[in-house]
Amino acid sequence: MIALLQRPKQLLNSWSESWLERRSPKTRSLTLNQQRIFIIPTRDGIGFLLMLAAIFVGGINYANSLILGVSFLLVSLFLVSILHTYGNLSGLQISAGRSQNAFVGEEAVFTLNLNSEGEQDYEAIWFYWGEGKPQAVNLIGDQELSVRMLLPVNQRGYYSPPRLKIETRFPLGLLRAWSWIDLDTSCLVYPKPRINDYPRRNEGAGLDGERLLHEGSDDFDGLKTYVAGDSPRNVAWKTYARTGDMYSKVFVGQEDHEHWLDWEAFAGLAIEERLSRLCYWVTQLSDEGRTFGLRLPGVEIRPARGELHRSECLERLACYGLGDLDHKRVNVGEAE
Repeated sequence: MIALLQRPKQLLNSWSESWLERRSPKTRSLTLNQQRIFIIPTRDGIGFLLMLAAIFVGGINYANSLILGVSFLLVSLFLVSILHTYGNLSGLQISAGRSQNAFVGEEAVFTLNLNSEGEQDYEAIWFYWGEGKPQAVNLIGDQELSVRMLLPVNQRGYYSPPRLKIETRFPLGLLRAWSWIDLDTSCLVYPKPRINDYPRRNEGAGLDGERLLHEGSDDFDGLKTYVAGDSPRNVAWKTYARTGDMYSKVFVGQEDHEHWLDWEAFAGLAIEERLSRLCYWVTQLSDEGRTFGLRLPGVEIRPARGELHRSECLERLACYGLGDLDHKRVNVGEAE
């Protein structure tokens, strides 16, 4: 029974989605006009109309011209409100700006650029975008305004946000005008970094370009789980303050300048767990300015350093195993 009741709703949603795709296809920029703006009375507006009907009937019943005059005045007010509510969206130009990449569990930043035609002002305009927090905007006396929207992201890979809803009830709240916009924008979502011990090879088992390690005190090698008896000077206090977990710094007495982050170093773990651990060390080594390479099944990124190298490694981790997304490129900003 429940399935039968839900089927008409599913069909309606499917039809409305298809209709919106035809009426408002993906675009980088558009201007709101009569073909894209919908307007209906609000709950207060319906109550206002019912009150007008009651006043009008009372005026006719008692043949009271004053009551009829008030009803006509209120009707004209409602009609003028329709024009003002519609005009508060009409002519508004919205375009997709730069986006910022993010890690799983964080909020990605999307920028909207708003422009007004001529000297028209726009007041009390609300933006609803996916699961992000609604945001109100006023465009008064400005020719251009940038709006930053924060959208939570929970799955790695390229993320395209759902349709953007723009709504206003200005000036009296009697009517609601809105529009749906499918902006052609996206961002890259990286795996969630997971703190872990650096995957070290045994001394003498290294390859050319990989580190040959032995215990020492010359160079920082990474972090390991804190063990009772470790020197307090080696405790990673900043990491403890941030996560509440105790880790000790590991130093080595001899190493060359190249680090390798190898997929096989985390054999036995699930795919997402491997990606999260590798992602942590990509960000950690990049922040330290170290030279490192990345090995994934079918992919080898030679050791390098710098922001471009960091972005390439994170992108490979984000798109690993997602098919055509491995080679997709979009104009997005860097995650902060």
